[in-house]
Amino acid sequence: AVALLQRQDRRGGPVKLRNRCAGFTLTEIAIVMLIIGLALAATVMPVGRMFQASQISANQERLDTAREALLTFASVNGRLPCPDRNGDGLEDQRNNGDPVNFGCLGNFYEGFLPWATIGVAQTDYWGTRLRYRVSVQFTRSGIDPAWTCGTVNGQSLAGTALAGCTSATAGHPAPGCRMPNYPTSLANSCVFDIADAGDVPIRDGQPGRTGSVFLMNLTTNAFGQPLSHGAAAVVLSHGANKFGGTEQSGTVFAAPPAGSDEALNGPALGAIATGARASANPFITRPPLDNAPSGCNDNGNTNLCNFDDQLVYFGANVLISRMVQAGLRLR
Repeated sequence: AVALLQRQDRRGGPVKLRNRCAGFTLTEIAIVMLIIGLALAATVMPVGRMFQASQISANQERLDTAREALLTFASVNGRLPCPDRNGDGLEDQRNNGDPVNFGCLGNFYEGFLPWATIGVAQTDYWGTRLRYRVSVQFTRSGIDPAWTCGTVNGQSLAGTALAGCTSATAGHPAPGCRMPNYPTSLANSCVFDIADAGDVPIRDGQPGRTGSVFLMNLTTNAFGQPLSHGAAAVVLSHGANKFGGTEQSGTVFAAPPAGSDEALNGPALGAIATGARASANPFITRPPLDNAPSGCNDNGNTNLCNFDDQLVYFGANVLISRMVQAGLRLR
């Protein structure tokens, strides 16, 4: 049988059959590895996106919890808490000895979320302190119907600024300070009432972007009466990039690019003392973007900048409805 598998060459010697089980060449192995790599890449990219989406979802849950805690606090205390200005987690409210003992210390209405006061987590999912903005009107207690401007010593009357109402606050409905040019025939409570509106503007994009609009904004007539509603309170997360945020340890991260939507969500340094964000400096909320090209511009119609901020907010109608449901009597 072996002889049958052999043949003679010209010299009469046997010639062995070639081995039919030779291995893969390096080229063939490289092609196989390339195919496997492409298949893994197609799998890993969606997994990365899924992980990113899960982080955003978990962070949104923290924000929603903070929003609910603020509404619960108001239902119990008849007002919203003041911001935490020094990072201890406690609201910085005016002291009882101040001429105006309702409102926030130093007339600052933007800072960190007072997490210890309302009983929530201090930071967002990525370890950055949550920011908090509250409308000045709703830091006054709404459960003292007898306290009206002009009936308490040291409060402001129409056209005057008495103790506790400085030039910075007399032009704005700050705690205890009558709104300028407000008709004396109309009651102007030093506590907030059911007719009050929020003063925090929110947009879905900057004015230079076609189609962008105010989601919430406060405008007033000649008497300082609100015509439409801004937000009563806002809670903001600076997102995974942490631009403009502050770590739990107090470390301050890099500021967002100037002129970007994320930059508008940073501290309104020029407006905090007077208790209002200007309509030109609203909070911005829009879908996330993490692959912006160079030369981005958030105040135009092309090449939007990266954005990963998340925020929650509510208006006066939601706040007052919750307080009424809790049995509080408002003016």
